[in-house]
Amino acid sequence: MVEALVEVTGLTKEFRVASARPPSLFNQLRRALWVGRHTRRLRALNDVTFQLHEGESLGLVGDNGAGKSTLLRILSGIYRATAGSCRVRGRLTPVLELGAGMHHELSVRENVFLYGAIIGFRRAQLEQRFDEIIAFAELEDFVEAKVKELSTGMRQRLTFAITAQLDSDLLLIDEILAVGDRAFREKSYEVFHRRRRDGKSLVFASHDLGAVAELCDRSLLLDHGVQRALGPTPEVLALYTSSRPGLRASAV
Repeated sequence: MVEALVEVTGLTKEFRVASARPPSLFNQLRRALWVGRHTRRLRALNDVTFQLHEGESLGLVGDNGAGKSTLLRILSGIYRATAGSCRVRGRLTPVLELGAGMHHELSVRENVFLYGAIIGFRRAQLEQRFDEIIAFAELEDFVEAKVKELSTGMRQRLTFAITAQLDSDLLLIDEILAVGDRAFREKSYEVFHRRRRDGKSLVFASHDLGAVAELCDRSLLLDHGVQRALGPTPEVLALYTSSRPGLRASAV
C-alpha cells in the first residue's frame, strides 16, 4: 500500500476564548484573573479524518467559521492539535496570507531575495529565476519601487509569483485566487495544473466553488468544525450547494 502524503486522524482543535469583558474599568486591573475564570472552549475542529496521496488535490469547503483555515494551519505546523494526529511527509509550502513576510521599506527586487530566502530558496536560484518572477507578477515597471508603494494586489501577486517557483511536494492554499484580474488568475490556475501533472499535491480552501471544482479531485466539507462529507469534488459540492441555494450558480 502506498503511504499517504498527509494522514489526519481524529483531529480536534480547541481554543480558549474570553466569554465576557471585565464589567468595569477597575476590574481591568484584574484582567488576568477574569480571563482565567471566565473563558470557554471553542471547538474549531472536531474529529476530522482524511488521507491525501501524492498527486492528489483536496478542496476544503464550508461557510465562514467552518474550520478550513484552522485545518490548514495545523497541516502547516502553525497550530498544534488538541487531540488526534496529523502527519505530513515531504516538503510543504503554506500560502496562507499573501503579502506577509514582505519588508515594506525595501524594494521589489530586494524583497524577491528576502522573501525567497525565508521560504527556502538559495540566492543563486532566485537570481536565475528573477526575471520570470517579476514577469509573472506583472511588476516589470516597479522593480526598484519600495513595496510600501505598491497596492495590496501587487504585493500579493509578488508573493505568489515567488512561491510558485518553489518545488515542494505539497502546497497549502488559503483563499488567494481572487488576487489580480482574470488573466492573472488563469496564470495561477496553470501553476496548479502543472504541479498536478508533475505529481505534486494541493490542499485548497476556498469559497470559490468553481475554482475548487477545477483544481481538486476530492473535497472535504466542514460545518462548524465537523466533517460532513469527504469524496469526489462534484458530489461534495452538490451536497454543500443543496443546503445553500444561493451558491448554486457559482458551484460548477
